[in-house]
Amino acid sequence: MKKLLLIPLLALLCVTTAHALTDREHLEKWCTRGSSVAAGRCIGYLLAAEDALAHDAIEGVRACLPREIGLSEQHRIVIDWLRDNPQAQALSALGLVARAYAQRYPCGK
Repeated sequence: MKKLLLIPLLALLCVTTAHALTDREHLEKWCTRGSSVAAGRCIGYLLAAEDALAHDAIEGVRACLPREIGLSEQHRIVIDWLRDNPQAQALSALGLVARAYAQRYPCGK
């Protein structure tokens, strides 16, 4: 089911300018606003990071998410990590999501 959602959500991400996609400020806004457009962008990032991490590292970071993880848990992990790591400002949005996932689900444990 998650894979079916990924394609339209990634298309939605492409509607915005490229520089906006790499910024912590936008990621936080998208993942905390109530609008469906913002939520779609947030979900797109969460799923894109999950998919990428299943095959390779993102910015040198590996994470091993369990197959049964749900979007609500992924969202909580990222929001909590961003709140607990305000110093992480200069990283890409995908890098931030990867670090949040890696803290909770490191590979090899």
